[in-house]
Amino acid sequence: MIRLSVDTSFEHLGLCLTRNGAPLANYYSLCNRRNSKIIFGVIDDLLKNTELSIAEIEAYVINCGPGSYTGVRIGMGVVKTFAQVHSKPVVPVNSLELLAGQIRNLKDDFPVLLNCSRREVFHSVFRIIDDQPVAQAPIQLTSLEKFIDNSGGVPVVLYRVSSERRKPEPLFEKLVLLPLDYPVPDALLLDRLGAKKLAAPDFDPYAPVNPLYIKRDVEKPL
Repeated sequence: MIRLSVDTSFEHLGLCLTRNGAPLANYYSLCNRRNSKIIFGVIDDLLKNTELSIAEIEAYVINCGPGSYTGVRIGMGVVKTFAQVHSKPVVPVNSLELLAGQIRNLKDDFPVLLNCSRREVFHSVFRIIDDQPVAQAPIQLTSLEKFIDNSGGVPVVLYRVSSERRKPEPLFEKLVLLPLDYPVPDALLLDRLGAKKLAAPDFDPYAPVNPLYIKRDVEKPL
């Protein structure tokens, strides 16, 4: 099976072509959110270099968010258009699943945090089951302060989008980071996670695939 995996949810552009799990091409670029301007050209180059046509792609894997609002929509729009035109399935993998996939050899449950803006974090807890990260709780959006207060200092997987362009945030230094078995959440990792979902007996190729947006819970006053 030939798959194209696409990730535009963070500050980078990630694209990967695989055949039966073997990588044919893997593209990763910190393009400063220029994804919409370059994504079609990069896909075209990957197809030419691998001597494939878009019609030969048999399945698509997409990072469906959360992440950059515009970025998520770019990747989702491109993949869903190609898949609809050629009647191919789309496999969604959310951002926190992808980040959790960087852990391979941990038996305990662990939190995964994604920081996109300000001092708020998307977070969930994962467990590695049969070499696949499985969420043990729904994704939530909360303040970094609240997460630190409630986490008890447990080690975490953390990804900060465009952290180098922001003011220093001392609160992040209070987090204990897990060592990663896979250092970069690229499209090749996305493809591996998507392939397992695609092969699962409960996968529905006709299920709708939409961007994943999480709103922050608003605490009700007493």
